Amino acid sequence: MNDLIFRLDPALQHLLARAAEIAPTIDATIWLVGGVVRDLLLELPIGRDIDLAVEGDVNQLASILAEAWGGQIAARHLPFGTVTIVVDQWVIDLAQTRTERYPHPAVLPEVQPAPIALDLHRRDYSINAMAIRLAAEHGRLVPMPLFDPLGGVADLADRRLRLLHSQSLRDDPTRLLRGVRLASRLNLTPDEATAAQIADALKAGYLALLTPERIQTELCLTLAEPDPAAVVALADRWGMTHQLIPGLHWTPALADRLARYRRDEYGIAPLAPAEVVIAGLLLYDLSDAELAMVLQRYHLPATIRDLINELIRLRRLTAAITAAASPSELDHILQPYSVATIAVLHYATDTPIPQLTARYLREWRFLRPPLNGDDLRELGVAPGPQLGRLLRDLRAAALDGLITDRIAAEQWVRQQLAASSS
Repeated sequence: MNDLIFRLDPALQHLLARAAEIAPTIDATIWLVGGVVRDLLLELPIGRDIDLAVEGDVNQLASILAEAWGGQIAARHLPFGTVTIVVDQWVIDLAQTRTERYPHPAVLPEVQPAPIALDLHRRDYSINAMAIRLAAEHGRLVPMPLFDPLGGVADLADRRLRLLHSQSLRDDPTRLLRGVRLASRLNLTPDEATAAQIADALKAGYLALLTPERIQTELCLTLAEPDPAAVVALADRWGMTHQLIPGLHWTPALADRLARYRRDEYGIAPLAPAEVVIAGLLLYDLSDAELAMVLQRYHLPATIRDLINELIRLRRLTAAITAAASPSELDHILQPYSVATIAVLHYATDTPIPQLTARYLREWRFLRPPLNGDDLRELGVAPGPQLGRLLRDLRAAALDGLITDRIAAEQWVRQQLAASSS
């Protein structure tokens, strides 16, 4: 396991080697920690977020590294001893090795500097409590052993999710949400003690003690998972979803619509951001009042807030969509709504709506009539309300196949002008 570090991107290895050479000059030691180490062991792709633990003056070291790397300091949180540096494609978080004390459940901790061994012990799960000390010679990283004092390697091998201490979920209930994501993504099963702690924490209502902002952050991370549907299904089995969003449960209907999204029979999925559409599919069965509560409680990204507001209106129109007698009538109904909202309706409803929304999203919404405003003015239409109405009616006629070319369009306009003047 001494060569784990060499599985990293060569450009990142170069940055870490530079850090390893600089740290001793200010009596500091740097450790690669957290999810990166775990994912190296599992031979999974490494993302852009890199966690480093620093024994020593993290603030001074971060300033030196930002200059040496040619990066920028994006954030400093001095009370917690953390600094974020952005360099090239990497977002590197440096954190003072520390112990934590939580005076009350779900509040931010009081921290004290501590050695790496104690820093690892204050973390959430054993599989996130492993570290590799960074060392370098002649500008290159050198092999260093994995530091695994809490049995993370064995738990990974056994696909076991294990909390590190009995008050972990009381101290920081976001660990419940992190745990369900890890269990789903890595196919882990909580050990007996951890399963009991999860059940006790949910029964005690610790999630309700979190601020909406902290829950929102975790929900957005869930939507960014490779398979967010699997995370929600597992969270519901653990008894967690209704505490986060009242009315949200894993049901056969929800499973079916998410399966439709994955199959994507009509090729709609690439047309809208996945996390927005999946959020809409998860929330589709909630009542208007429950959706309003979600909007009130969470400061969601604008794209998801807009989708929820549109969804409340659009899902009332399923009968009108089904009864639409022509493409232009369907266009009139759907045109005010975003592609993402229509995509949610597409996956959440039954025949014939998916066929109609697919035609609209892939074909009809792009149709432009053979004539534009300049053409109409040349035909004698004065600027004003009549011109706008004729353009809309001209597009509707083209959608319905009544006009197929420029000549037919000009003839149609002349007929409309003659009728309006008679």
